[in-house]
Parts: sequence; structure tokens; C-alpha cells
Amino acid sequence: MKKKYLLAFMLFLAAICGIKYFDIVTRYDIDLFSYLKYSRKLTENETYFLNSREIHYGIDINDEPFAFVSDDSSQNMGILVDYFNQLSVTLENNFQPVTYDSYNLAIRLKDGDIDAAVLNKTAVNQNVFLFTQPLYTERSKILVSGDSEIDTITEVHDMSIAVISGTLAHHAANQAFGSNDTVNMVLTDDLEESFFLLGMGEVDAILGDEAKISYYLNSAIKVNRFKFLEGSLSEEEVCVAVNKDQEMLYSILNKGILELKKNNQYNHIHSKWFGSFIPEVNEVSYRFSANGVILLLTVIFVMILWNQTVSNQVWIKTRELEESREELRNLLDNLTDGIIVTDGEDVVEVCNQSILDMLALAEEQVVGKKLNQVEGLKPYLQQANQPAALQVKQQYYLVYKRKLDSHSAKQLLFIEDYTQRYKYESITRQEAKMIAVGELSAGLAHEIRNPLGLIKSYIYLIRKKLSDSVGLHAVQVIDDSVDRINNLIENLLGFSRLSRERTEVVNVEELIWSMVRLEHKNLEKNNIDIQVDTDLENGSELPVNEDILKLTIVNLFNNSIDALAQVQREEKQIRIKVWEKEDRLLLDFADNGSGISSENLEAVFNPFFTTKETGTGLGLYILNSEIRGVNGTITAESTEGQGACFHVALPIEREEVYG
Repeated sequence: MKKKYLLAFMLFLAAICGIKYFDIVTRYDIDLFSYLKYSRKLTENETYFLNSREIHYGIDINDEPFAFVSDDSSQNMGILVDYFNQLSVTLENNFQPVTYDSYNLAIRLKDGDIDAAVLNKTAVNQNVFLFTQPLYTERSKILVSGDSEIDTITEVHDMSIAVISGTLAHHAANQAFGSNDTVNMVLTDDLEESFFLLGMGEVDAILGDEAKISYYLNSAIKVNRFKFLEGSLSEEEVCVAVNKDQEMLYSILNKGILELKKNNQYNHIHSKWFGSFIPEVNEVSYRFSANGVILLLTVIFVMILWNQTVSNQVWIKTRELEESREELRNLLDNLTDGIIVTDGEDVVEVCNQSILDMLALAEEQVVGKKLNQVEGLKPYLQQANQPAALQVKQQYYLVYKRKLDSHSAKQLLFIEDYTQRYKYESITRQEAKMIAVGELSAGLAHEIRNPLGLIKSYIYLIRKKLSDSVGLHAVQVIDDSVDRINNLIENLLGFSRLSRERTEVVNVEELIWSMVRLEHKNLEKNNIDIQVDTDLENGSELPVNEDILKLTIVNLFNNSIDALAQVQREEKQIRIKVWEKEDRLLLDFADNGSGISSENLEAVFNPFFTTKETGTGLGLYILNSEIRGVNGTITAESTEGQGACFHVALPIEREEVYG
């Protein structure tokens, strides 16, 4: 099928190309290769050539209507002058005419006195010059009375014909009628004499250049009572000639002349000089007919394609539907969740492979049956649209029952495999509980140890005052109980305490920026600008406790974001400065938020102290404890309403890592 379409298209394309080729050759009197070549724009070199000089062209000044001097204005006029004037406009260059007689024209061009000349494209001239595409064709034709019974040159006999002596038409007549005794050639000096003889009935016809005769008829007689016989005795192309070393000018002139032909300037010039009696040119009607043939072929080709396309549409659409159905079926079967589609009466129309695997049934045991008749499906139906997951053996499922769409009674039963999510959520909940227990344990442990210390001290004093065994036993029981509570507290603190011994090489700058990226949404939400300034002499990779550094950055970040959220400022800023001094990693964490009052500044590291409505008061307390646990320090300074700055110093344990 594709080969047939391709063959039809190739034949259509060949026909169009053939017609278009013949159209171009006939319309522009130029071959296809030259047409494509000279349809291009001027190159940069050609444009520079035109802009750098005037072009002087030579014309025969005694060749009316092609070139002559006006008696009224003493200006050069004629068809050729109009051609070059139009070329001046098209090529944006000033073409200047230089007048000579026809004999000197070629000599002056060859000697380089002029850049171009209008010459007949004869065999002799072609050996010397380059010739552009034709400006026009000089045709030797016979003019007779409009009521003459003959129509073609081949019918000429028993006639007297006037011809100007020495012209191309005269030479053509000698070759055509030299041996024909029935044709009498009457030599004249000009067209006016020839028309006089024709008017006096002394000759039957006039032989001469078609264009000159047409011009004479239009300007002098102004009546259309004559006709040219079909055919020509001779034809010579008239072109612009340049010397053979002027190839660039040759290319420029060809492009300009072709542009004149495309813009229909030739027809305008001909109409100006010849009026209604225009000499033989390529007819516009042909061009219309050529375009008409192309249009007709295009319509026929489109109709053929359309017919072929329509005849195949049903087959194509049927195949597409089958493929779509197969793709949809494969998609449903590859889903891990079970899907059942039912009609308005709960009869199963479609189910996927996952539902069959869940129920351990074959397709024929499900499709075509009502939902409540499908074996093993009842527990799922009872759980439909419930928020809790259904447990079947070791698996968990969520079941939904919905209308398939608003335009039909079909329903969709969707059984989602919730097992992995259920396990993940359980683990997440447990982790959250453990974190909460850890935080609570840390706070309670530190609070409980203070009164236990007092109890331990007073037990010591009481023991010294007692002498009886009962009292000493009671004090010993109390002392043992205090030790037991202390052990429990140590266990709780160990549960919540970070790893203080884990010192490793950390890229400090990269770690800080990773924390910044984690807080990106909060920073963007609160329109906070963040700047990090690092000045580490030995590079960013340092042996420090990564867990405590992370805890420091996260806690201080959260506090700064909360403080900045409480103020209205155009520029909300967090500034982090990091540097190294005497085996200490120093970190300043500053913001321009709400700040801390002077009375609260001393208490910010106390457990359960907070100014936030939802705060626990353990964040800075735990942070302070962990930093001090690795022999580090953290201090705060603040001006209420202007911001706060925390100064942190962490030890750099080079010997532990490298020693």
C-alpha cells in the first residue's frame, strides 16, 4: 500500500516538475538551472561590487524604439533605456547609458570603454563576450493587410514585399526567397517608405523587425488593420553582453533581468511602447493554463489519495481499537492493585489479573457473575469505603467502590494493596513515639536527679544519727532505692543521648549547605535570606562530631525561623559564620528576628524553659548538654526586638582520627 502511494506521489511530483519546468522555460526564456541559479539574492561580494562603482552600458542610439534621443527633451529614450532604468531600481545601482552606433558598440565593449552593451547573440559575438538571458528576440516577420487571405509565411507567393536595405530582415529574405521568382523584394530606406509603398498598393507586404513594425503601427497609424503572418524568417536573441573576465557583473545582470521578468516589468514596458499592438511574447494565458493544469493534477491526486484513505479508514480504526483494547488489558493486568468493573446490576464485566491472584480464581469464575456471588470477595465488599485497612493473612488492603463515570451506571471496585504503606506507617509511628519518649526521658531524668541528690545527702546524715538495726535497715533500703532510680535515669539519658564518641572527617561547609537545603521551603515561605561565610584555613574537611554539628544547625535554624516569623521586616536574614581557631570549630549563628529579653537570656538553656506556645523547652537544653558533653561550648547574646546570636565552639579531634 505504501509503495502504491509512493509511486503515485512520484508520478504526481514528476508531472508537476515537468509542467513547472516548461512553464519556466516558456515564461522566462531561460533553462531551469539558470532560473534556480539567478533566483538567489545578491552575494556580499556582488553587493559590494555594485556599491563601489557605476555601471556604464552601451546602446545603439539610432535604433528606435529600442534607443534614441527624444526631439522634445533631448533625453535618451527607448525600450532598452527603460529596461536599464528598471535594473537600476532593482539592483540599487546607477546604470549610465553611453551611446554609439551599432558598429562601434562591440568594439568599445571589447576595449573596456564600457561595462556592458546590448548586442545580438550571434556566433561571432559569443566567441568574444558573455551574454545574459535574452532581453527580447529580434524576429523578421511579414506584415500584411488585415483582410489578407494568407496567414502563414509558407503561403507567400506572387507578392511584392518591402524590406529595409541592409537589415537582418533583408539578409533573411535573401536566404528565404532568393530562389523564388514569385516573390519580389522591394528595398527601402526606412519603415516610413515601406508603409508608404504598402499604402499606395505598390507592395503587398512589409518585411522587417517585428518590434519596430509594431512600434510604428502603434505610434504612427494607430489602427489595428494589419496582421503578422505566422512564423518568422529569422530570429536572433538580443542580450546584454559583457567581457568574459566580468563574470561577477554577468551574474548580477542575470539576477536583475530575471527579477524584472518575475515582477512583470517587461509587460509594462511593452505596453508603454507598443500599446495594444504588442509583438509576440510569451502569453499570460499560457501561464494561467499551466497553473490550471497543476491545480487540476493536484485535485486529481488529492481525490485519489482521499479515496484510498477513506477505503482504509475502517480497517485502520478497527485495528487501532483492537490494539487499544489489548494495551488497556495489559495495563490493567500489570497493576498490583485489584480492579473490577461492574454494570448497573453489579455483574462483573472486567477484572484484572491482580484480583484473580488475590482470590485465587480463574477469570471465568469472576466475569459474568454478580459481586456477591464471587467466591472469597465478600470480606472485601464489607470493607468497601472504610478508612481502616482490611487484613487478609499477612496482607493489608484498602477497598473503594465508586461510580466509573457520571454518564453510566457502571461501578469500579478498587482493592489497593496497602501492605507496604501500612508497615511503613507503623514504623514511622513507632519512631515518633521513641523520639518523644527520648525527649521526655531526658527532661524528666535531669529534673529527677536533682531531688535524688538531696535524698542521697540526707540519707548519709540520717545514717549517722541512727543506732538501732531497724532504722539502719530502713535507711539502707532508701539508699538502695535511690541507687536504683539513678540507674534508671542513666539508662534514660543513654537512650536519648547522641553518640558523643563518633568523631569523623566531615565536610563542614557542605554539611551546613545541606542543612540549608533541607530548610529551603521554610526559608522561602518566610521570605528569609540566608548567608554562609566560611573561613577555614585547613579546608572544609575537619574531624568533628557530625551528629552534634547537625543537631546544632537544625536547632538554631528552627529557633531563628520561629523568631523571624514573629516580626514584620522587609529584609529577614540569617547569617552563619564558620571559622577555625586553635583546634576549635567556631560557629556564629545570627538572625534579626524578635530577639530574647535580658531576663530570659540566662534561662534559654534551662530544661522546660520556653517562650513558645507549643514548645517543650528541651531543644536548647539538650543541645547545650550534648555540646558540653564533647567539651564544647554554646553561649547566646541578644537585643530584644533586634535579633539574637548564638556562639558555638566544638573541638576538632585530629589526634583521634589521625594519631
